[in-house]
Amino acid sequence: MIGKEEIRRIKETLAIAEGPILSLYLDINPAKPENANRAYALRAKDAMKALGVPQDLQERVLEVLKNQVLEAKTAVFFAKDKLFETLLLQVELPLVSSLKTTFLGEKESRFLTDGALAHYGDPFLLPLIYALDEYERYGVVYLDQERWRVFEIFLGEIQEVRDAFLALDTEAWRRLSLDAPGRRFNLGGISRGGAGQDLFAKRLAAWEERFYKTLSHELEKLTEEHRFTRLILMGPEEHTKLFLGYLPKRLKEKLVALLPSLPHPGASPGEVLKRLEPALEEMERKGEVELLKKLEEAYPKAIFGPEALERVQEGRVELWILPWHLDQTAYACDGIFFPDEARALAQCQNPEPKPLAVVLPELAAGYATKLEFVRGEAEKELLERGGMAALLRW
Repeated sequence: MIGKEEIRRIKETLAIAEGPILSLYLDINPAKPENANRAYALRAKDAMKALGVPQDLQERVLEVLKNQVLEAKTAVFFAKDKLFETLLLQVELPLVSSLKTTFLGEKESRFLTDGALAHYGDPFLLPLIYALDEYERYGVVYLDQERWRVFEIFLGEIQEVRDAFLALDTEAWRRLSLDAPGRRFNLGGISRGGAGQDLFAKRLAAWEERFYKTLSHELEKLTEEHRFTRLILMGPEEHTKLFLGYLPKRLKEKLVALLPSLPHPGASPGEVLKRLEPALEEMERKGEVELLKKLEEAYPKAIFGPEALERVQEGRVELWILPWHLDQTAYACDGIFFPDEARALAQCQNPEPKPLAVVLPELAAGYATKLEFVRGEAEKELLERGGMAALLRW
């Protein structure tokens, strides 16, 4: 599973390389008709040719694209001479599927077309760094009668956290499962009553409290160690809701879903991910819609529309929200970018049109502005309200 350490290693490797480096981001999602028959290889070839990438370097990249099985949604290449780094991601990245037409300015070293982003020069890491910073890292706790399991989901990949809940008393958990709510006082077909029932209930309650408190403490340590930003509990409803009651506030704030059990307790990580993907997608899109609602409530500290581009260049924007498919144009006059040609013409005679996707990385980095890209319903709403939004610092 790719993480910040892997990106740090790549950055360090690229930093000591001399001369121009090819940075290529390619949409290779096999579920898309436009990627049938490895059509992405042709897009990569066009992009590299337009940038003047050396022929031998082009051939090395195309060799991978044409002859290797790439089971991913996005392929990322960093290449130069003997340096050749390839990353296969199970998520799509912003900017990679931004423009519907190609663009290559007279002095540009970046090429964008629908499904490909190529840069030849200094390493271009923004889409990758964005993904590491913005994609949520989920911790999934699966409560099964036999054992508890924990899975980590990040950037579309899943892995099981080995040795999770080592403090779990398996036999105690089995007994507690059998004594679940609704069954506690009718064990083995024998009804309990009177003082005996009261004593049994008190002992079970104390046992249950110790058990779940121990596990909530273990989950808290796992969450900190793996930097989970969101939590999901899976299992029988009576157990997930019961466990939820023992979670500390800081973990409850990360909880986004209680989901039913898997078809069988020994499910592989891949089966768990397949079961969760629809719910994860729904939660991500819902979160983006809620973000736009919060911006509305934050007025006048939040704005919608092209004005956001100007506020960014004033250093006033803390968070800049943009559509995933970014095909807007900015007009440059003396180093200042305007959202439309009319405003630019008021400042200079020959404003230079540039895709916003091209100038976006430098603007965001130069003015310390955090980026957020939205899809689905949130993207539609954003486009209806001027194509961008911003949360202001002041």
